[in-house]
Amino acid sequence: MSLGKAIADVIPGVGKFTFDAHLGTTFITSGTGVTGYRVAMGLLERGQKVRVGIWKGERELGPGSKDKNFADNIADLLESKGAEVVDFDWTDAACYAPVLKDVKTVFCTLPHMEAHADAFTEFVKSCKERKVEHFIKVSFLHNTTYRSNVPFAYFHNTCDEYLMLAPKTSRISYTILATSHLMSTPLLHQGEGLTKEHKYVTASYGMGVNYVSPNDLAEAAMVVLSDLKKHRNKVYNLTNRPITDREVAQCLTKAYGSEIQHVELGYHDYVKDVKARGLPHWLVKDSAAFEKMKASGIDEDPHTYTKDLQNLLGRKPESFGDYLANKASQRPGRTFP
Repeated sequence: MSLGKAIADVIPGVGKFTFDAHLGTTFITSGTGVTGYRVAMGLLERGQKVRVGIWKGERELGPGSKDKNFADNIADLLESKGAEVVDFDWTDAACYAPVLKDVKTVFCTLPHMEAHADAFTEFVKSCKERKVEHFIKVSFLHNTTYRSNVPFAYFHNTCDEYLMLAPKTSRISYTILATSHLMSTPLLHQGEGLTKEHKYVTASYGMGVNYVSPNDLAEAAMVVLSDLKKHRNKVYNLTNRPITDREVAQCLTKAYGSEIQHVELGYHDYVKDVKARGLPHWLVKDSAAFEKMKASGIDEDPHTYTKDLQNLLGRKPESFGDYLANKASQRPGRTFP
């Protein structure tokens, strides 16, 4: 160990003067997520040492579930590429230290569930204790209007603010990739409705929506991971051009090979529809709030857009049609359509 690092272990905050751009072992908090899986595979293809977390509950889905082998199949594939796969549960702080052992870099995709703000705080504290040096987090746009009206945005922005304090008391550097609506969200939330009923249900009132491809998000993360020093302690707002949900339905129709009807509901009817899908309360609340914000037209405001994503990628972002056609990037067992 260098003298600088030895001193940094003793004196909080000195770590920022002993920056080491090497990734070391990277812990990815979710290997089954739309972005985490892509980043894990990208790092493995580059010969990096990767530890991947998979929620134990995903391996214990009940008999008869169509997804009962989903997590195990992904775990097997990641392990075949050289990853170390471990059980990880945000609600179990006892697992933090073991999964972070000898980890230098964390790539975090944080689900929004009850009490997860407290869980994130404890996880970052554990990262400090284990002397993690780099923390890349996926977030939602840093936009005051979104933050004030959408619980999901408020939750993530609050977590981001805590992470941004970490360099003052530890050797952690951060990069926050704050993205707008992911193109995968309609597919994940309305998958059965699309395949069985051939319907895409929204309450966006024809307004343009800022959708970003998970493929582009993962590629942006790989750019950051390839040059940590250049991107240390920065927040990027990743946006794309607006597209209406009517146009999304047209893209889905082409991808599915059969007509997908765009069903435009009022806000209250949309809430009833989401509840009828059996989604958990927190997800119903977030989904309804997002539709209300989409309907407000904020996503069409030019001031909400940046060139951060295009600058990171060095090209134009994927369109919705490009994303649906790019099946090579999709997770085994969760291809769309």
